[in-house]
Amino acid sequence: MQHAPHRPIFAIGTALLLSLSFLLAACGTSGGGSSSGVVNLTFWSFNQQITEQAAAFNATHPNIHVTALKEPSGFGQYYPKVLAAIKAGDAPDVALIEYQYVPTFVSRGALVDLTPYGANDVKSQFDPGAWSLESINGAFYGYPQDTGPEGLFYDAKTFAKAGITSPPATWADYATDAAKIHALGKNYYISAFSATNTGWFQALEWQAGALWFSTSGNSWVVNVNSAKSQQVAAFWDNLINKGLVDTTAADGDFQPGWNAGLDNNATGKGTVIASWISAVWGQGVVKGDATHTTGQWAVAQEPQWTAGNHDAGAWGGSGISVIAGTKHPKEAAEFAQWYLTDPASLKIGVNEIGWYPSNLQARQTALSTPDPFFAGATSGGQIVDQTFANENLVQGWAFPPDLDAVTNFQGNDFNTAITNHLSLVGQLPNIQNQIISDLTSLGITATAGS
Repeated sequence: MQHAPHRPIFAIGTALLLSLSFLLAACGTSGGGSSSGVVNLTFWSFNQQITEQAAAFNATHPNIHVTALKEPSGFGQYYPKVLAAIKAGDAPDVALIEYQYVPTFVSRGALVDLTPYGANDVKSQFDPGAWSLESINGAFYGYPQDTGPEGLFYDAKTFAKAGITSPPATWADYATDAAKIHALGKNYYISAFSATNTGWFQALEWQAGALWFSTSGNSWVVNVNSAKSQQVAAFWDNLINKGLVDTTAADGDFQPGWNAGLDNNATGKGTVIASWISAVWGQGVVKGDATHTTGQWAVAQEPQWTAGNHDAGAWGGSGISVIAGTKHPKEAAEFAQWYLTDPASLKIGVNEIGWYPSNLQARQTALSTPDPFFAGATSGGQIVDQTFANENLVQGWAFPPDLDAVTNFQGNDFNTAITNHLSLVGQLPNIQNQIISDLTSLGITATAGS
């Protein structure tokens, strides 16, 4: 995947950062030294396998000992716990932080700039687009672990039943195919529309070139109601109004009815959901939910607004950061860099955790093995990750300094639109105004885009 390098895309209110950094400077973390002179560090992440990686590090770094702890990753659990631990002076030294939360943590002065600790020495080893998501105002706040470009997972058997011989190349094709699939029966849908699960929709806005957030000096510019944003929302309004996507489950993706809808492609009974717009990690979800459809599914690039393009937005992706207040920033930074550059650690990440890695050398491993579950397009199985490697992550998207609030505003307002048969486009101005009010209440300067 080729990316054009670009300048850092965030700015944070200086006064806010100074006050929060002062508060965090008074806080210690769980890391410490022992009587033998060994530096002890604590590492938090979502994956059980991090204990294997920590053990590999400890075996080759006798002067540093890392204790890796798997933490729950559900909404409202992990990040509040990390922030609460920072405030209490009992935070981990190193932690997994998803890209979309980096600005939230930086706005609270909660991450260490890794530039003084040799970050740029290994910059060339990483996907430039992923690297940029860790870069704010010239500072660098975490080594990029994995990325989440979006594509289209689709049941080729159901598509063929509807007379569709190839996946939709454009969004216009997607709308046409939605009608063909629904013509199979009132229980057939090309997709579900998840109102309160907001990450996938933000990635669609990203792909279209909408910039919900940008900066001008020390001010955040909020442009949720832009023309490009309206274009994406209007597209889905059209499908919803025609009854071509399933909206029966407000929570959408990952809920029991949605899970069953993927597997119902095997029989055609119940609600049938014939495709899912998701990130590269979605392959594991489809395999886990659609267990009776082995060999039917395939993956294609995300439909395009301009035919012939290969643009994509991203849903998810994580990095490894050093938490402000650690007593051992040098050693913590050493571990963070090792974690995502050491071949043994990367092998565990790709083979056991399932990363689509940001480390370019490790990515080659992820692009070598076909998966027989996804045999709908290729005899013997499709190399799923290759589809995502051929996409171009659109540059310029920025995440806000209070992501939880944005998620709540968008989810609540979109759910209201679905429930009350209102338009998604009509909700965008309200979402924008709520975000500006929220940021202002936090002491962050925010204005509406033109």
